[in-house]
Amino acid sequence: FVLFSSVAPLIGSPGQANYAAANASLDALAQLRRASGLPATSLAWGLWANTAGMAGDLGEEALARLERMGAVPLSDEEGLELFDQALGADAALLAPVRLDPAALRAQARAGLLPALLRGLARVPTQPAEPAGGSLAARLAEVGEAEREPVLLDLVRTQAAAVLGHDGVTAIGAERPFKDLGFDSLGAVGLRNRLTQATGVRLPATLIFDHPTPAAVARLLLAELGGGEAEPSLDVEIDKLENLLAEAATEEKQRLAGRLRTLATALSGTGQSTSGRIEAAESVDEVFSLIDAEFGEA
Repeated sequence: FVLFSSVAPLIGSPGQANYAAANASLDALAQLRRASGLPATSLAWGLWANTAGMAGDLGEEALARLERMGAVPLSDEEGLELFDQALGADAALLAPVRLDPAALRAQARAGLLPALLRGLARVPTQPAEPAGGSLAARLAEVGEAEREPVLLDLVRTQAAAVLGHDGVTAIGAERPFKDLGFDSLGAVGLRNRLTQATGVRLPATLIFDHPTPAAVARLLLAELGGGEAEPSLDVEIDKLENLLAEAATEEKQRLAGRLRTLATALSGTGQSTSGRIEAAESVDEVFSLIDAEFGEA
């Protein structure tokens, strides 16, 4: 009893959460059958070179990202050979994949290597100066007007490294990270690199709050004491919390209804306004919902 699964749930596959979950259910089925004394093996296949399958739907950008992650396409012959070997193995889960050691080491150095693969690509640990040390010295050597270009160069360089580019030519200062090819994994990798380089603690939502290299450079300039940052959503919410703390009780009650409406809209899973009015527990809440929907008269 052989199941064809994918390596996606084992190493993570940004943008394919539903695909990973579906394949993980096949892996779980194999485990369940084995626990019940029944034969089962789930094969978590890696990338295939044959474009007749799912790989045929992948564009050049997606294939390049997989290559940077260390995935090497399997030929039909290699896949069939691994399949034959798997039939003789006594295991509930096997991962027939090809990996590029050099690419894995590059991912490890960038802090992007999935936990399951870290034992395959050990990189030497080099004693380094405190985070941001050399950058602080460099910024101290240049004039105030030159600091932002220095930081922009840093951001572009680190972004290019995460994306696997040889230079920064493709990393436009005002080009959105999304258009550059960043996904959630790349976003975390860039955040980690910049934190190490600057010593500034940066949020995981960095490139979403500051969506271009230039915007991130301005944030770093402000954090390092040389400019004014573009306000992030978290900062604006902090300001709102402070204002609400000082508001009168009636005002808080009125705004609470509007905030609940906003939270429901953001989650995308709530009731309609009419449904929330029917479920309201007080007259004040009903008026708050009406105010939130139509505005105050």
